[in-house]
Amino acid sequence: MPSAGAVCPPQITPLRKHIPGIVKSKVDTTTLIELVSDTPDCKLYFTSDGSKPSAFQRKIGGKEVTFKYVGPFTLRSGKRTLKAIAVSRDGMRESDVVTKQFNVEDIGAPTTDYTTDDYNSFFETSDLDTDCTLTSGSTLKSSHKKSNLKKKPQRSTTPIRSKSPLRKTKTPKEAWASSSSPVLDVGAYDGPAFPTPEIPDGPFNPVNYSGTQINVWGGNPNAWPGMNANSGAVTFGHPNQGMSPYSTQFGYLTENMIQGCNPENRHVTVGELRKSMEGRKPQIKEKPPSPPPSPPPPAIEYPPKDPVPNTISPGNGDFKENIRHVYAHMLEYAKGNKDFRLKVAEPKMGKMLEAKFEDEGDGYRVSVVMAKPGVPRGSVRKPPKVEPKVEPKKKTNGNGKPKPKETPPPKKSDPYFAMETENLETEGTVKPYDKFNAEQDAEVLRNAMKGLGTDEDSIINVLAYRSNPQRHEIYTTYKTMFGKDLIEDLKGELSGGFLDTCKALLMQPAHYDAYLLRKAIKGLGTDEDVLIEILCTRSNAQITEIKRVYKEKFNKELEKDIIGDTSGHLKRLLVGLCQSNRSDSNEVDRNKAHQDAKAMYEAGEKKWGTDESRFNVILVSRSYPQLRATFEEYKKISKKDIEDALKSEMSGDLLRGFLTIVRCVKNKAGHFARQLQKTMKGLGTDDDTLVRIVVSRCEIDMVQIKEEFQKLTGQSLEQFVADDLSGDYRNVILSIVTGGPPPETAAKSGKAFVEAVKNKTEEELDEEVKMESENIQEDPTVKAAENFNAENDVEVLRKAMKGFGTDEKAIINVLGFRDNAQRLEIAKSFKTMVGKDLIDELKGELSGGLKKLCVGLCMSSPDFDAMNLNKAIKGLGTDEQVLVEVICTRSNEQIKAFKEAYKRLYNKELEADVAGDTSETKPNKMLKPLVEAGEKKWGTDESRFNVILVSRSYAQLRATFQEYAKAANKDIEDTLKSEMSGDLLKGFLAVVRCIRNKSSHFCDELYKSLKGLGTDDDTLCRILVSRCEVDMVQIKEEFQKKYKQTLAMFISDDVSGDYKDLCLALLGEQQPAPAEKKKKGFFS
Repeated sequence: MPSAGAVCPPQITPLRKHIPGIVKSKVDTTTLIELVSDTPDCKLYFTSDGSKPSAFQRKIGGKEVTFKYVGPFTLRSGKRTLKAIAVSRDGMRESDVVTKQFNVEDIGAPTTDYTTDDYNSFFETSDLDTDCTLTSGSTLKSSHKKSNLKKKPQRSTTPIRSKSPLRKTKTPKEAWASSSSPVLDVGAYDGPAFPTPEIPDGPFNPVNYSGTQINVWGGNPNAWPGMNANSGAVTFGHPNQGMSPYSTQFGYLTENMIQGCNPENRHVTVGELRKSMEGRKPQIKEKPPSPPPSPPPPAIEYPPKDPVPNTISPGNGDFKENIRHVYAHMLEYAKGNKDFRLKVAEPKMGKMLEAKFEDEGDGYRVSVVMAKPGVPRGSVRKPPKVEPKVEPKKKTNGNGKPKPKETPPPKKSDPYFAMETENLETEGTVKPYDKFNAEQDAEVLRNAMKGLGTDEDSIINVLAYRSNPQRHEIYTTYKTMFGKDLIEDLKGELSGGFLDTCKALLMQPAHYDAYLLRKAIKGLGTDEDVLIEILCTRSNAQITEIKRVYKEKFNKELEKDIIGDTSGHLKRLLVGLCQSNRSDSNEVDRNKAHQDAKAMYEAGEKKWGTDESRFNVILVSRSYPQLRATFEEYKKISKKDIEDALKSEMSGDLLRGFLTIVRCVKNKAGHFARQLQKTMKGLGTDDDTLVRIVVSRCEIDMVQIKEEFQKLTGQSLEQFVADDLSGDYRNVILSIVTGGPPPETAAKSGKAFVEAVKNKTEEELDEEVKMESENIQEDPTVKAAENFNAENDVEVLRKAMKGFGTDEKAIINVLGFRDNAQRLEIAKSFKTMVGKDLIDELKGELSGGLKKLCVGLCMSSPDFDAMNLNKAIKGLGTDEQVLVEVICTRSNEQIKAFKEAYKRLYNKELEADVAGDTSETKPNKMLKPLVEAGEKKWGTDESRFNVILVSRSYAQLRATFQEYAKAANKDIEDTLKSEMSGDLLKGFLAVVRCIRNKSSHFCDELYKSLKGLGTDDDTLCRILVSRCEVDMVQIKEEFQKKYKQTLAMFISDDVSGDYKDLCLALLGEQQPAPAEKKKKGFFS
């Protein structure tokens, strides 16, 4: 129904001159009643029996009660109650009802007065699209007439629906009656009769042929001596000769008809006089001035000279010379570059649209965009850049023949994810697992929940690294194998946000959306945010699928539930979206975009109040490309962004709904990044929204969301999650957000390793050993600096440590961004130029972890290892962890080098003979002593383990571990834990883990050094210095896989200041900072 109060109510006005002593409500049967509304283009309806007018039900019991107003009318004698209402042209808004009572006096007029009882004979019940809004002016003047007409036969009181006389087919009458019409006595005038116009067949004729309001009786007011128009009032008696003649307004068609009927009496217009005078005036053609004679062409024409390309432009604010400089060098470049010259010479270009000038540090970039004639800027959608694929090198087997190409299994993807609104280049973080096996995953989940306690890591490693179809297959397989519902089992083992995330991961996307909508609607209150997020961000196909699932699961219609639980304009918006009727066209209509933008501007900013329905129609029905064009046009019209306009015109849930649509149209990934920031901003976390967005977008566009989050907050999404969440809940969210392959640690050790070894053939096991024995391409984070100059670096370090205070930033900029060879050259040059030892100077100026790092960076690798070994051995007790870490992770050549360094530095022999014979492969011969020394013997012969683990090569030991798993049905790590303890156990475990995955071993050691209260600075500095130029990239990758955080994030949370800056520099996570001019010190 229309909303009351949105249209100005009409005014009921009797058209007569006010007589002192007589109330305004007292009129007679000859007084005309006029209805006027200030709202343009609206329709007026009224009743004369006191009932409320209804524009949509004008007949009651076959009798027309509500009349549509077209022109002034009279009332019958007696007490009459008029009620009027104004309705907008589209019928959606209506005004308040206006009531006015009249006491109508019968002054003896003929009984053939045309009253409201006869109104329906002229105005049929059909709603003619006629402008019914009247204003004061000529309309009032042309309607102030009433005459004594000839009597007509008495009409029956029962309304008879007959064809209106005005609809009869006849020759159109003249606008004013001719002088040959019959003469009647009119008004109070007692003189001779005057000619009056012929009365039309209907009760009155309020509209002329052009559609404008004219005199209701169709006669010329000046031809009626008994009635005149004076100041908008009707007077009776003799005409006032001193008054100005009655101004009559004609429509275009009426004026043409009058001119055609009385050509001899037609007035001559000013335009016709001018045209006549111009025709008689003799035209004198003026001779154009003769152009000056052109100078004679020169005897020899010289072509214009090209500007000379100077080496350096003048600069200093002279932009003209700088532009000429660029032009000269572009010409010079085109002359020497054929491809560039041909590409530039071919097209026809328009004016310049854009120009950018950027300082790139090592050069200046000038980019120019020229207009393409006939193609508006932005009208062509640019295809995404496709990088050429680099074919990987073909792997060969031992015989030198290329290995047969393995066909990857087809990736499973849910069709729901392919129903996005636009086919954009997006990428999710969770992808189908290539080695997927539903039965194995179901078994892992069952074992993780069986017995006392729960293995949360196993649950995360399965659910967070499988695609939605794969997870659904695990769900059904679990029920088939064990006869239990996987979600119900998880409810008994997990809780909180971790449980909600796992439940969401096991639901199909359409079922998950339907479940969220039902949860938002059910019960007391409504979660409008959920309704807005899902319905405003899903495509037509996705909404259709959601409605189907909602009906199937809950036996209810989604649309009816929304109507019953929401109200107002938000209900209209959500119901409109439920129709899934948005245009899917990718074409853009610029004219339509301009019209829509203008309509929204006029419905919002331009008027008092807001017509929300116009925004609703456009934002719900137009396609995304069309809406983008509309937003551009809106900004041109309003000089204001559409988001700012919405915020100034609306509020509450409706504003959030419209903003969600607008932001998704502009950048859907940016919208979800903004929502994720809100969930973790301030105190507390909105877990429901966080889980909903992460789970629903992880397989669609989470990569793009992470990029937008970085731009929005300056921090990575992983960092935000790690700071705001904790425990297994944090781990599962980080696993989904980070993505990538699942951790393979389970297959490297434990029961999984034993089962994998049993199920593989000898050839497959040998292949694994050979692949792991190959030289792995290591990737350092600290590399040699370009444009290295040792003397300059020495000068920087000297100034940084000179006088009071120390400039730590300058020291970090030098030592943190040079490789080991360059740092050694700096230390040597420092002693030559300054005469002091650089390490001793650093020890005197720095302290704590920063001193340990800087001292270690200034030493060679053998000297650094020798120093750590000596430190672990000397004094009371021995740090076996350092001995194991250094000796077990170095090659034979590195061991020889630090043995010599140890002898040179401390004048002692280091008896740690570690020899690895890489050619020996006899796992079966070594298997028997291992088993006899451990599992098959009471007690343990540690010497046998020591001989084998210390003397065999890495590849040999990997093969040995495989054979041990087959024979003992137990992993070597589990055996060591059950047979040994203390430092010896730690040493053997370090050897085994280093052999299996050296990067993973260092990753675990770094985690231990940073975990809990305090920091193990010795271990942190030792690993950072020794591995930053070896395999730190692999260590960082392993750390993120195992602990769901980046190593840089972990270090930033645990250390601070200059110590943190140098650690991040060694990790390759920080650029050189500008050195401080003022040094920090005691007196600064």
